[in-house]
Amino acid sequence: MESGEGSYLSVSLSLWSNGDLPVCHLLTCDPPPSILHGQYRGSVFEVGRKVEYICDEGYEIAGEAVWTCLKDGKWDRSRRPRCNPVQCPEPPLEENHLVLRSLDSDFGTVELSCEDGYVLHGARTLRCTPAQEWNDTFPVCKQVFCGPPPEVAFGDPSSAPLSAPSYFSSIVSYSCMDGFTLRKEGSVTCQANGHWSSPVPECIPVECPQPVEIANGIVDVQGLMYLSTALFSCKLGYTLVGNATVLCGESGLWIGGVPSCRPIECSVPKEIPNGKVAYTKLQFTHAVTYSCRRGYRLQGPETLKCLANGQWDQETPVCVQIYCAPPYPIDNGFVEGLDHKFGVTIFYSCFPSFQLVGQNHLTCEEFGWSSSVPVCVPSDCGLLLDPNADFLHGTVIVYRCHKGYELTAPTALVCLEDGGWNGTAPMCVPAECEEPPSPDHGSVNITDTTLGSLVKYSCEHGYELEGESVRQCVAGRQWSDVPPVCRPITCDDPGNIDNGSNHVDSFLYLGLLHYECNSGFNLKGGDTRTCQADGRWDGEKPWCEPVLCGSPVVPSDVTVKGKEYTFNKQVELSCKAGLLLQGPSVSVCQADGTWSQGSPECRPANCGRPTSIQNGQVLGSDFGYGHEVWYKCEEGYSLSGGNPTRLCRGDGLWGEGPAPRCDIIACDPPQDISHGFLNGSSFNYNDVVEYVCFDGYEVVGDPVLRCSAQGHWVGTVPECLPCLCTPPMLKYGVVLGRDHACGDRVSFHCDEGYKILGPSAATCEKGGLWSPGVPVCGRGRCVAAPPTIPHAVQQGGGATAPDTVTYRCRPGYQMKGSYPHVTCGREGRWGEVRISCEPVSCGAPTPVPHAQVVGEIFTFGSQIQYR
Repeated sequence: MESGEGSYLSVSLSLWSNGDLPVCHLLTCDPPPSILHGQYRGSVFEVGRKVEYICDEGYEIAGEAVWTCLKDGKWDRSRRPRCNPVQCPEPPLEENHLVLRSLDSDFGTVELSCEDGYVLHGARTLRCTPAQEWNDTFPVCKQVFCGPPPEVAFGDPSSAPLSAPSYFSSIVSYSCMDGFTLRKEGSVTCQANGHWSSPVPECIPVECPQPVEIANGIVDVQGLMYLSTALFSCKLGYTLVGNATVLCGESGLWIGGVPSCRPIECSVPKEIPNGKVAYTKLQFTHAVTYSCRRGYRLQGPETLKCLANGQWDQETPVCVQIYCAPPYPIDNGFVEGLDHKFGVTIFYSCFPSFQLVGQNHLTCEEFGWSSSVPVCVPSDCGLLLDPNADFLHGTVIVYRCHKGYELTAPTALVCLEDGGWNGTAPMCVPAECEEPPSPDHGSVNITDTTLGSLVKYSCEHGYELEGESVRQCVAGRQWSDVPPVCRPITCDDPGNIDNGSNHVDSFLYLGLLHYECNSGFNLKGGDTRTCQADGRWDGEKPWCEPVLCGSPVVPSDVTVKGKEYTFNKQVELSCKAGLLLQGPSVSVCQADGTWSQGSPECRPANCGRPTSIQNGQVLGSDFGYGHEVWYKCEEGYSLSGGNPTRLCRGDGLWGEGPAPRCDIIACDPPQDISHGFLNGSSFNYNDVVEYVCFDGYEVVGDPVLRCSAQGHWVGTVPECLPCLCTPPMLKYGVVLGRDHACGDRVSFHCDEGYKILGPSAATCEKGGLWSPGVPVCGRGRCVAAPPTIPHAVQQGGGATAPDTVTYRCRPGYQMKGSYPHVTCGREGRWGEVRISCEPVSCGAPTPVPHAQVVGEIFTFGSQIQYR
C-alpha cells in the first residue's frame, strides 16, 4: 500500500509539489475463511502466497483447495470449499430385500432394515470409513419362516405338505374329513412376524337343514348330523313315491331326494252287463256308483268305496232282469201270455156269460204289474137296473157310463112286448190312453192309463227334463202336452287357474276337466274334476303354489339376504368384510326346487399387486384386505395426484381414486452472471447447466450446476473474471513479459551459471495456468528437465526449495495422489512422480425415455450419443 500523496504536480519553479515521497508497503490478504471438518495450510498471506485447504479424516475436499493472494490484496477465490463425507459404494438394497431407514450425511452412517416378510441378520447400522469402505459387511435379509402350519382337529392342510417350508406370505388351505365342514376361514397365511394368521380354521360336524315337510306325509328325523337319517311315511290312504329314507351327506345336504305322497288309487271298476258305472276319481275315500238299464234291477251294492289298501269295499253288483210275479189265473176267465218279464203285457178274458171288471191287460213294470188283476163277474140281462123300476112296452133306454168309463158300443135298448129287451146291455170299460213311450235317456212312470190318470216323466242321472214332467190322459185317449225330452246336463267353464291351465274333455255330464300348473308350481288339490248331475263340477277348484326351495344351504361364512324361498324368488349372497364371494351373488329358486347358486365360497379378499407407476415403486408386500401399500418415487421425482397410500377394500379392489404419478422435480432457472452466459435450457432433476464466459474472461468456480432431487442447484454460481495468470516467479532467473492475461506469452532466462530446466516460454491459459509450465533454474546436480506428467503443468520451484518442482493438473483433470512435488536428488536425478492427473468423471449420463446411450467412457472430454 502507499503512504503519502500518490500524485505530483509540476509547478512553475520546475519543482514537484509535495516534497514528501511515497513509500510502497507489501500488500497482504485477510486470513482465509475456515471450513467445517477441515482447515487450511499456510500462515503467510502476502501477495502471491498460497494456502491449501485439507479435510479431516473421513472427508474429501469439494471445490478449489488452493487459494492465491492477488496483487489487489484479495484472494483469487471467493467460494470456500466444502469437506464432504467420503462416499462409499451404494448399499445393495433391492436385490437383498434391504430397506434404507435413515441416512446421516454428516456422520456418513446408514441405518438398514428389511422388507416385510424378511428378518435382518447382521449389523443394522454401517459407517462409511475414510478409505471409502463400509466398516462392516452388509447384513442379510432372510425370509420369515413360520414353521409348520397349525394343526386342525378333523382336518388336514390340502394345499401344501406339512414338511414343506412355509415362508412369508405362504398360504396353506385346509380341508376337513368326511362329515366335517370348515367354519370361518379355510386357510392361514404366514405373516411378517413369523406367526400364522388367525383365526385358525376349524372343522365342525356337518349339519343338514330340517328336512322339507311333504303334503299328506310324516317325516321322522333321526338327527341332523352327518350320516343321520330321516324317515318319510304317508298318511292313511296315501302311498310314498321316492325314497323312504334320506341320509345327511358330507356336504350338508340330504341324499336321496324329497319323496312325495300320492293318494292310493283303486283299480278301474268293472263294467257290468246291462248296466254302467259312474265315478269322478278312483282315489282313497272316493266312490263309484252302479246303475242298470231300464228293465234291469241292481243286485248288490249300488255304491263301492275305495279303501286305504287300494281295494273296493264290496264286490261288484250285477244287473238282473226284472220279473213280475207269475200272472194270477182268474175265475171264469183266462190269461193270455205266460211270460212275466219286464215290459211284457198279458191279457185277461172272461168265459161266456161273464164279463171282465178291471183292466184287460197288465204290463210288467219296474215295480210290478201295471194294475191289479181283473175279475170275471156273471152277466145279467145286460141291465143292472133298479129292480123296483117299471119299463113299459116300447120304452127306450140309453146307456151312459160314469166318468172315467166309456161304452164298449153306443147302444139303446127297446122294451119288447114279450117283456124282454131287444138286445143285451153294453159294458162300461175304463177309458184308457195308449201307454206313452219313454224318452231317450229317461223313463215314464205309468200307474194307470185310464182317463184322467197321470204319468210322470224322469231322466237318467246326468240328464234334465225339457218340457212338462206330468201328462194326463184326456178325452179322446190322448195325453196332454207335448212329450218332454231328456237333455244332457252341462257345466259352465270354470276358467283357468293362476300360474296354471286346464283342458276339458267335455262340458257334458261326467265330462272331465284336467288341471296342470306351469313349471315351477305345484298343484294343490285334485288335478281332475267331473261334471256332476247338478250342473256343477265336483270338488274344489285347485290352485298352483310356487315350488318351495327351502332355506339355501351355504357355508357358514356366506350371508343370505332374503326370506322368500319360492319359485323364481331371489336371495342375495354375500361375504363378511374382507372376504370375496366365489360364484354368483344372486341365487334363484328353480323349478325343480333347487337353488341356482351351486357351491358359493368366501375367500379372503386380495387386491393383487397394485398398478405400478413410472419412475416410482410400490412399497408393501401384503395385498390382502385392510392392508395398505405406499407409493414412493425414484430420486428426483415427487408424488402428485392421487393418494400416496392405497387401502385394499373388502371387495378386492384398491381404494378409490387413481394411482399417484411421479413428476420429475424441477429447479428454478439459475441466476445469470456478468460477462458470461448460461448454456442449458432444461432445469429438471439431474439436468446440468454450464456457465460460459465471454472471451477474455474465465470462469471462477465450478461452471457446472446440477439440479438435485430436492429441487435445488448443486454447486455455487461461478463468476466470470478477467482471465489472468499469476505472474510467474523464476528464482535465479528473469521473466520477460509484462502482460499476464489469457493468451499473453512470457519467456524465461536463467542467471549466468544456471541452466533452465523446463520450458523456456509459457502462455497464459484459462484456469490461470502457464502452459506448458514454469521452469526452474538449476545449477549443479540435475541437468535434465523435470519429468513431464500427462495433463499437468509445471509450477516452478519454491522460494525456499528451488530444487523442488510443484505440479498442477489442467482443468478437467483431478490429481490422484497426495504429493504433487518432485525434488532433484543428490544423485542428480529427479525423484519419482507420485501423482497422476486423471480426467474428471461426469458419471452415467441422464437417462432419456425410450433411448439408449452410445458410448462407454464418461470422463472429461468424452462424448456420448443418444440413440
